[in-house]
Amino acid sequence: MLPPQSPRADTGPKPTMSFSFIYEINPAAEISSGTLLECTDADCANAEPLQQLGPQHFECSTASCFSMAYGYSDYHRLVLEFSDGVTRQSNIFTKTQFASEYKVTVYADHMQVVELFGGATWPVSGNTFLNLLLGLSFFCLTTAILVILVVLLVKAGNPEATFKSLLGWFIAAWILTFPNVLVSLLLTRGLVTTLAVELLLGALYVGWRKRPVVLVLTVILLLNLVTQPALWLTVSGFSGKYSILTVLFAELVVWLVEAGGLFLAQRKTIRFGEALLVSFALNAASFGIGLLLPF
Repeated sequence: MLPPQSPRADTGPKPTMSFSFIYEINPAAEISSGTLLECTDADCANAEPLQQLGPQHFECSTASCFSMAYGYSDYHRLVLEFSDGVTRQSNIFTKTQFASEYKVTVYADHMQVVELFGGATWPVSGNTFLNLLLGLSFFCLTTAILVILVVLLVKAGNPEATFKSLLGWFIAAWILTFPNVLVSLLLTRGLVTTLAVELLLGALYVGWRKRPVVLVLTVILLLNLVTQPALWLTVSGFSGKYSILTVLFAELVVWLVEAGGLFLAQRKTIRFGEALLVSFALNAASFGIGLLLPF
């Protein structure tokens, strides 16, 4: 039942390749169609086209190409047909960044692909000051969320804790949610989907098991605002070439962390085994839906 290629964790972004073109022919030709070949060996002797699998795809406009995948092979080659009737093949190239950008130089009978280095997964604009401001805002908001989460986990388990005694912390948590989600959307668009799925399942859980609704949903919310961006930043460092074992290990860590949070918040009324099952259901749902999202 495992996916045929390495899946992305949760509903976070998937590895991509973007190709821009420079022409050493006159007049410049337009791209008619193309294929991205995936290879496991440096000679590309076993080359196969990138499969169309849900959001995984390769596409070209008349002047650029783009691909998104659950996971890429170690080596790649472009084969493109141009409007001048010539089908050109590129050199064999690799992928070293999560969101890789390439310059493709088109010659009379071939293409030369070069990866552009210096890119990063965090910058969301070409404005350095804006990137710095967004990064600082994200750090401060996430730190505040983490502090509130820790306080709630510590206080909620005390015998004298009541909804009224924790009301201020609940209000602060939900108020901080809105700016945090807005900033996080620039980092990973899958966050809103994850929150919607896990909060909905969390609501069903508290209704079924008669758990404290505000406490449980607040903890689920805060846990995801901390774990998903951390998971995205961590896994994106593998440049889209990590193995299924790496993804599963990352998911295992998130599962245990979120199970621990759910248990600590309700430790007066539940066992750790129940928290493990709830956390597993939440993460399995968001992970499965994430495989189908086009981002």
